[in-house]
Amino acid sequence: FVPMFDYGTYASYRTRLKIDTANLLSLDTKYSVPDFASSLRDLWNAGQLKVIQNVGYANSDLSHFVSTDIWDSAQTGTGEKSGWLGRYLWLQHSDFLTNPPPDPLAIQIGGDGNILFFNEDNINMAMNVVDPDALYQIAQTGALYSVTGNAPCYYQDQLDFMKSMINSTYYQSQSIHDAYTSGSNTVTFPDGLGKALALVSRLIKGGLSTKIYMLTIDGFDTHAQQDTRHPLLLTELADSVKAFYADLAAGSKDTDVLTMTFSEFGRRVNDNASLGTDHGTCAPLLMFGPALGGNGFIGDDVNLMDLDNNGNLKYKIDFRQVYSTVLQDWLCTDELLTDTLLGGQFGKLMLGFGCASVGMPQYPTVRKLHQLRYDNGTPYLHLSLSESANVMLEVYDVLGKRIVSGRNDYYSSGTHKINFPGITRWTPGSYFYKLYINGKLESGKVQKY
Repeated sequence: FVPMFDYGTYASYRTRLKIDTANLLSLDTKYSVPDFASSLRDLWNAGQLKVIQNVGYANSDLSHFVSTDIWDSAQTGTGEKSGWLGRYLWLQHSDFLTNPPPDPLAIQIGGDGNILFFNEDNINMAMNVVDPDALYQIAQTGALYSVTGNAPCYYQDQLDFMKSMINSTYYQSQSIHDAYTSGSNTVTFPDGLGKALALVSRLIKGGLSTKIYMLTIDGFDTHAQQDTRHPLLLTELADSVKAFYADLAAGSKDTDVLTMTFSEFGRRVNDNASLGTDHGTCAPLLMFGPALGGNGFIGDDVNLMDLDNNGNLKYKIDFRQVYSTVLQDWLCTDELLTDTLLGGQFGKLMLGFGCASVGMPQYPTVRKLHQLRYDNGTPYLHLSLSESANVMLEVYDVLGKRIVSGRNDYYSSGTHKINFPGITRWTPGSYFYKLYINGKLESGKVQKY
């Protein structure tokens, strides 16, 4: 998004990569987009694009791996290995392992190594497939691998057994197949990201109840040849999202779907000698969909005259403000629970939608996500309640023997510290606990050292 109000400064930093004014399309009086990303302007003109400016966090880490974990976990400086959406889904479905839902809670296509959907017990709350082709196979046939029609021999028998075992891990394949059969695409999608979005659109239109999808588009680490790579990437993104919403609109589902982009960091303001840009800090975050109720730029304008010591933009909006807004105003999560999920209080942004208008279910507010914490090496449970509740704690060893059988204790609203009774006598090792809050189960793992 080229700042036309400061085009001269922009051009002086991007002497090799600047987009000439003749090749820019105006969004408003301040910003333009390159003409190769004309679909972004089409979405803008349709009131289906908002740009949140200067999104990042303090003391940005420029390591791909560390910063990706920070964005996925919504935690900085903690090494947290659970994701904010994994914690959210576990809260709503704490019986996920014993009573899995017929439809996936979330579907992740690509992005191996991503912790976004992992809960605090390292359980992946999403169905994860390596690429759209794998999900298409499941959608079209109800299984990832075919185990019929192969030549009878020992090797093939063993291979079929392995394939059948892998198929069984995708236990929600039938619901995906049913939704795929019930849905259809009515527009032409581009290749790449478009192929994955075409499948997501068809599943949504086919009635799959999955609420969250994550797709990955790689290649934006443009240290070199950004002049040729970036146009292809932005064109793929813009054309794919435009086709996605056109297809959803044909099935009257476009207002039900909100799309958000995120990346581990932005790019350095100045270009380099390799016709690229190096790792930067904050960046614009894009929101798509008619649910936004119009177009717009959110937050302060980019300030190319006020960079940090490394020549990077200074962040103005903490990325967790975006997460907080999505949790409260799209997923209908109450404020206290949102603060617990994100590990702090982060103000909401005005993005044009609200919980009452999006038709998502309002989850009960009495159950709160607990957190396992340590006090001088001794673990305890930190519990937040928006209203009073009866709470009972049980603890089991690795053999399934119950070693703590608590009574139903009454707790008022607020935050509470729940100790593990008799923990000083426990043998060092792993234990599992169940926390019943007004009869509803939360569980986790605790380590005694």
